[in-house]
Amino acid sequence: MLKRDHQLVLPTQARAPGFRVELRGTTFRLIATGAWTVAEAAALDVALKRLRVPIPPTPDFTGEMDIAGIAEIDTSGAWLLQRTAAAWEASGLRTRYAGATEAFRILIEEVQKRGSTERPEIVKRGPVLQIVEDTAKALTSAGRDAVQLTSFLGEVTAGVLRLFRQPWRFRTTSFVHHLDHAGLRAVPIIALICLLIGAVVMQQGVVQLKPFGAEPFAVNMVAILALREVGILLTAIMVAGRSGSAFTAEIGSMKMREEIDAMRTLGIDPMDTLVLPRVLALVVALPLLTFIGDVMGLLGGGIMAFGVLGLDMSTYIDKLHEAVDFQHFMAGMIKAPFAAVIIALVGCMEGMKVEGSAESLGTHVTSAVVKSIFLVIVLDAVFAMFLSGIGV
Repeated sequence: MLKRDHQLVLPTQARAPGFRVELRGTTFRLIATGAWTVAEAAALDVALKRLRVPIPPTPDFTGEMDIAGIAEIDTSGAWLLQRTAAAWEASGLRTRYAGATEAFRILIEEVQKRGSTERPEIVKRGPVLQIVEDTAKALTSAGRDAVQLTSFLGEVTAGVLRLFRQPWRFRTTSFVHHLDHAGLRAVPIIALICLLIGAVVMQQGVVQLKPFGAEPFAVNMVAILALREVGILLTAIMVAGRSGSAFTAEIGSMKMREEIDAMRTLGIDPMDTLVLPRVLALVVALPLLTFIGDVMGLLGGGIMAFGVLGLDMSTYIDKLHEAVDFQHFMAGMIKAPFAAVIIALVGCMEGMKVEGSAESLGTHVTSAVVKSIFLVIVLDAVFAMFLSGIGV
């Protein structure tokens, strides 16, 4: 808001907006007074719309906006003046401003320039074209993400190989820290989830098999599902939502505060310091968490088997021995390191892509979780088909 300098007016006069019009010779004048600000814009707008200027009988008539009496003005007031002047010009009345200070003149000229700028035309697309465009954008984005993830995997692989040649670059403290946060502190929630899911699968299996008199085979179903699919899939999804998002948030916050740029300036490689400890820690932690998830899934199934089938623990364990063997256990465990690499890579990569705003951080954290879970499910499906194809 601009105020007129060196003007002695009463406060009530300064805050009372208004105008009057007069015809002086061949000049049609609008004399504005008071405060032309957004607070008074509605009343001024109504009054100005009611103002009618007769079409000048000859080209000698001119218009004048006398704003010497305006004490305060902001963008809304300048726009009202400019709109009125443009209406006079359209009716053939050449209009000029009088009594403007330098600051007022600059504001009015800026509003006039912005107001005369042509607005971009909004292209309205049909629903079919919009669907096609959205699909094309999604495919393009997926292809770009695949290329970026492959490139990032190459950088991580090069960093791991560099550790074999220069072991002193390995950040032991950071590795242990992330092993604790991503592994040990995730044990309670993963154990609880797998316990409950194992119990639910056993209960539903008994319900569905009861009409066929095959309730004991629910133990086989729980054992195979827990070891091959449920244990690794639930664990990986929980880790993606818990640790993958944490990786993105931590690295993204450092990127926002320009700490990563400062590290590069000091000669510290962010790949060695931030990315490799997280990737390696998750590669170690996820198989251990998967093993815990498998055990808790079987335990949950055993608790429910005792409740609905009346099996004691020794009988339940004997049935587990009959239903599964070591290859079922390994079919689930072999997926864990690959899932860990995917989760850590996506989390760290999205963190590196964060820009300098909180909105960007939130967007990339969400993107990291969604992409990690999607890729983990795709990985599980590929492994399941491959292992079934080779008879494992």
